[in-house]
Amino acid sequence: MGSAPSRNPRTRAPDAWPPFPRLASPVEALKPRYDVVVVGSGYGASIAASRCARAGQSVCVLERGKEWHPGQFPETFRDAAKETQTTFGGKKEKKGNANKLFDFFFTDDLTVIQGSGLGGTSLINANVALDADPAVFQDSVWPKELQNDIGQMMNVDRKHFFHMIKPRPYPDNYPQLHKIDRMKEALGGFDIEDLDKILYKTPLFVTFEDKRPNHVGVPQPRCTACGNCVAGCNVGAKNTLNTNFLPDAKAHGAEIFTEVEVTAVLKAQNSTGWIVGFQRVDDDNSDEVEHYVQATRVILGAGSLGSTKILLRSKERGLPVSDELGKRFSTNGDVLATSFNGDNFANTVGVETKDLPHTKHPPGPTITAVADFSKVVKGSFENHFVLEDFNPPSMFAGPYSVALPFAADLIGIEKYPSNEMFERIFQRILGESIDNSLTFLGISHDAARGVISLEDGVFDITWEGVGSERNFNEVNKAIEKMTAGLEGTFVKNPLWLESLGRSVATGHPLGGCPMGDSGKTGVVNHAGQVFYGSTDRVMEGLMVVDGAIVPRALAVNPALTISILAERCIRLLAKREGWRINYDTFKPLRTRVTPRNLGWK
Repeated sequence: MGSAPSRNPRTRAPDAWPPFPRLASPVEALKPRYDVVVVGSGYGASIAASRCARAGQSVCVLERGKEWHPGQFPETFRDAAKETQTTFGGKKEKKGNANKLFDFFFTDDLTVIQGSGLGGTSLINANVALDADPAVFQDSVWPKELQNDIGQMMNVDRKHFFHMIKPRPYPDNYPQLHKIDRMKEALGGFDIEDLDKILYKTPLFVTFEDKRPNHVGVPQPRCTACGNCVAGCNVGAKNTLNTNFLPDAKAHGAEIFTEVEVTAVLKAQNSTGWIVGFQRVDDDNSDEVEHYVQATRVILGAGSLGSTKILLRSKERGLPVSDELGKRFSTNGDVLATSFNGDNFANTVGVETKDLPHTKHPPGPTITAVADFSKVVKGSFENHFVLEDFNPPSMFAGPYSVALPFAADLIGIEKYPSNEMFERIFQRILGESIDNSLTFLGISHDAARGVISLEDGVFDITWEGVGSERNFNEVNKAIEKMTAGLEGTFVKNPLWLESLGRSVATGHPLGGCPMGDSGKTGVVNHAGQVFYGSTDRVMEGLMVVDGAIVPRALAVNPALTISILAERCIRLLAKREGWRINYDTFKPLRTRVTPRNLGWK
């Protein structure tokens, strides 16, 4: 799983690096009409923008968040709090403006965490590229046309995505990571003959060698293994969408606008086109006037919550969307739990940029390895799950070091031999307990029974008893067994306590605009086209291409599947319209830069 390092990834000459390009234009430059308006800038939206621009269409991208560059992301809890927005489901209360980076949606049943900025959640995800189990696509919730096209999707659309995003595992010539060794130890409690069959390095959307510039003209230094992937990469090594698909879209003529929140999508009267309503969002949140841009086609890619919210507001204003809108919401079976104060050094907390040169053991990317239990769990694929190592970023280092020991004392289950109690106490006295802790991210199959709703202008997500579903219990059992292999203390997510209503948290929201064979079973068809009410007819020119269209849990990090589905949707759009998309060659971005673009320290 690794070898001795041959170089130090933290060594570089920052002054020699060219500045990061600015992609967004001032909102005042927005034209009144485009061939395609893309809403959002996450995986589906960025793919749509790039491919439609490559097809020669005039493209406009509208993103509610800010444009972030390397060197600008918060690395402390205090700074992160300033870039946080919070919505409380079923209540009008909201804290923080819509352009803030970290977007939390709290309800009684669950918590959703997502990113808001140019590049969407790619800015703060863990960069993992895992394919869903092929059996997932045999579920009858998927449209028949898609099931019959799986071969083309996996061989053509997946190839197109990989050609741009270029994933690869953590390299052997990088510093060996202690947490990967701990993952091996943790699996010792399972009856597994060949660990390499279930434990392997995850392909990552990360650059591990200097690229000046990369294939689309953006400079990318190599990864420093700082462990802050989910807080924003201040190195520029993460292959976030503002380093590939978005600059590619701009290089082919797309116009990109940030701090613009789309309110609704409406059919233009006496026209085949669409009207997109939006409000400007800035740090003062002062503009409540609705502005408009027209388009021949509108492609929603604002995420599971974002795209669903836009269509719910549009439905209130007369758009005849299916009554399935808001349904089949899934947490993707996400579980976070920790082995606290184990027997050996794990080193899994992110390091601030200023401290990295003095750090003896860099923690590595947020996630680097996966234990794929689909290889050993018997029965239906619905029982399958994966467990991944997970680094809390540096912005949570303080709260993590205080809250984890407290939670261990309060709700922890000791999984170490009783005769080692004094050794564990001594480790805590020496301050080694956090260094010997390993957090696991479990991803599994929930029943996708959540409902996103809008009433009197207030959004909510309801899912009674979500935390009591079988999958969450099974994943926690597996993590408890992993903790025994590490001889630590098992600490479940406190939100999942019975006394707190078994609430769950997810960074992988799916559904809300699910695919179906008609408007009776879904909101969009196999190609992402929005159904006209409950019929099998579609509204020409209106599509959704993000995680909202996924009708069930995937039990792996969903970015790859979402992206492949989006590539397929746009491929089919091009086929219907007679467009030609050149996927093979790149047109490096040429743009003016400003001192504000400078990032790496």
